[in-house]
Formats: sequence, C-alpha cells, structure tokens
Amino acid sequence: MKSRFLVAAMTVAMAMSAPLAAVADTFDIRLTGQSRSFLRGDRFVIPTYHLNFITSQQATSVVSIGARTRLAMVLQGVDQATMRRLADEAYADLRTQMEAAGLTVISAEEARTMSEAAGLQRLPNNIDVAGIGPGITVGSSLRRGWVTVGPEAAPAVRGIGNMGGSLSRIASFGALGGFSRLPDSAGLVAFAPALTIDFARMQAARGGLFGGAASTSGQVGFGVLMTSSITAQKPVGRMGAGTPGTFAPRADVFTETPFAELVQGGAAVRAGASFADDVDENYRAVVRARGDAVVVNLPVWEGLVRDAYRDYNAAIVAAIVAQQ
Repeated sequence: MKSRFLVAAMTVAMAMSAPLAAVADTFDIRLTGQSRSFLRGDRFVIPTYHLNFITSQQATSVVSIGARTRLAMVLQGVDQATMRRLADEAYADLRTQMEAAGLTVISAEEARTMSEAAGLQRLPNNIDVAGIGPGITVGSSLRRGWVTVGPEAAPAVRGIGNMGGSLSRIASFGALGGFSRLPDSAGLVAFAPALTIDFARMQAARGGLFGGAASTSGQVGFGVLMTSSITAQKPVGRMGAGTPGTFAPRADVFTETPFAELVQGGAAVRAGASFADDVDENYRAVVRARGDAVVVNLPVWEGLVRDAYRDYNAAIVAAIVAQQ
C-alpha cells in the first residue's frame, strides 16, 4: 500500500512539474432572483466580497449497517495566501468593471467607515475555515469543507453568504439592513457578492425501499456554484427598513479544462465507522481513513479562478446596469 502511494505521488509530482497551457475559459453565469429594482441607485457600496473555496467533499450512502460506502476528496496545493490574493483581485476587478460601466462606486475607505456605522462585524483574521465534521447519514448525504476569505480592502463579515446552509441564507437576506440607518443613504445601494469555487462533482445514491446497493461517485471538475449569492440592500432613509434582496446564478457552471491530478488514497480525512477496515490484537477497530487528493496545477487553477470571478463580476455589473 505504501509503495503504491509513493509511486502515485511521484507520478503526480512529475506531472505537476510539466507546464500546462493556460486556456481562457468562459463561465456562462446567468443571474436570477427577486425583482432587481433594489439595484437601482445613484451610488454603490461594496462592504465586503466573500470568496469561498470548497476544499473537501464527502459523499456517503447507507443502506444498512453492513451496506454503506463513503468517498472523500480533498483539494491540495493551494495555500491561504494565494486565496487571499485572489480575493483582493476579485474585489478590485468588480470595482474596475463597475467604474468602466459608468457606475459610481464608493471608495474602500468610505465603505469601511459605513460598514462599521451599519454594524457589520468582521470575521476574525478575515477568514473562516470549516472542515467536514461528524454527522449522521440516513440514506445519502453530501458534506463539504471550505475556506472563506475576504479582500483586505473589504474584509469578510458575519452573516453574509451561505456556506452555513439554509439558516445562513436566511440570515444574509437582511445582513445589510444597517445601511438603512445611515444618515446619508439616499440613492445608495449596498451589495455583497459571495463567489463559491468548487473543485469536484460528487454524488451519493442508495437503493430503493426494500434494499439495493449503496454507491458514491466523484470526478474532478472546476466550477462556480449556484449558491454564489449576491446580497443587496437599498436603503430608504433612517425611518425605513429598506429593501433587501438577493440573487444568484441559475445553475452550477463547470468547465472541462483539466487543472489537477487525482491521487487515490492520497489525503487523510476525518475517520468514520465505514473506514474501520482492520482490527488490532484486542479486536479494536484500527482506522485508516484515506480520501482522494486533488492536487492542483497552481497556475492553471489560478487562471480558472480569475476567469470565474471576471465572468461572475460581469454578470453582476450587467444586472445593475439593466436597472438604471
């Protein structure tokens, strides 16, 4: 087992050392959501820009105690410094595209002052890291771990985005409500993008009511998820609640461009009962939990991230311009 893993790792290292041609991809991102009249305004403030990177995925299928399967995949080769730099780029690109479209964008310094007055709370160290925790699966489940970062000029804040599930989506709907309490909010629109980048597509399925095989599957793939919501708020003055809104891509958008090598069993993952594949001399389960490592070719992966945020930002700008 060890020698097979070492051979696989050496093969990946050799493949990763060979340069791959950078191919410009187009992500056909089409936004949908509520009536976008809340995007109509004279001035625009971007209090934060969340860039969410899915870093691990786990598919689990359970038919019975003896019939279950689990597959885990882990992103490797991208450090937090790279993620932060890309968040800076994504935010700067959005401002550039908005200004090129003739929109008035409030400066980062003024936006930070307004965010503090509106009561937005920054994430500690401008980052949120979440792994795949323990859980109970009835039938089948898909779980994800992620890293959320914000640009230095517009740090990540609490209550924005949807990485925490349905409850966080509900909370984010009114997260920018504090902007309605600002004294000079006439003609202002505040909005906060939350772009989510994925690295694999996974599935989990189980048999029918009376039995059947438990199955999981996954393949490497770079994509923008439809959960990449944009939270917005159009204030109506200090005495009003304002008009909140949210919109997002109609569907997940993936590209076929290769950007990583898959090493089967190349990543350590959280142990679970289905990974206990051996026993020691006292008949206690010995867990050897391994998942598949998705080892990125960093220049290619970064290029795809840039293509993704440019197209995502362009879709946002088009939505705003259409309402002016």
